[in-house]
Amino acid sequence: MKKFVFIVIAILFSITKSAQETKKNVVKLNSLLLISNIYDVQYERVLNDRSTLQLGFGIGKTNNYNLNDFQELYLDFFGKPLNNPIDTHHRKEIISVNIDYRHYMRNHKAPKGFYIGPGIQFMKYKERLSALELEPNGNSDNEESYTEQIKQRDLELYNVRALLGYQFLVAQNISINPYAGPSFVFGDTDESFEREDENITGFGLNFGVGIGLAF
Repeated sequence: MKKFVFIVIAILFSITKSAQETKKNVVKLNSLLLISNIYDVQYERVLNDRSTLQLGFGIGKTNNYNLNDFQELYLDFFGKPLNNPIDTHHRKEIISVNIDYRHYMRNHKAPKGFYIGPGIQFMKYKERLSALELEPNGNSDNEESYTEQIKQRDLELYNVRALLGYQFLVAQNISINPYAGPSFVFGDTDESFEREDENITGFGLNFGVGIGLAF
């Protein structure tokens, strides 16, 4: 019995000691981007009591076959909808990588508490619109009366940002990390899909809620 009590005490002491140790690593998933079917994973490494470095990778893909959504988007991009289209398909793909520096305030040691810091993100974005459009005097019952229409563009964007956030460590191991901040975006686009009124250079807002584990 005494041996059993000793073992239990030793285990509890070990758990308590582990919980009190400063966490050096945090792995998180941006929960808000999951709504858009984008999986954005972030790894944060503690450099010292006041600073960390965060590396991230994101990937996502969406497919939309809704006719009304397609026509509205096509009208927005090119000024006119297609003539009685069928087999409409709107596809988007994105890949991103980022690096962020975080400086934590003095109320807590990193990686817990308020922080502020700069970062840069590179995004490669592909968008494709495809459909079969009925010719002006064509017969909708005849497949040969349809012409395939494809519009595609590739974007390569750089997102320079400054983020302010707070990282909670619940039960010492669960990270909840809301953040927000301004950004400046610039890059290149494929001219075959570019709209005359489109400007991919400008200011924006970055925000999210990371959820993960600290260890």
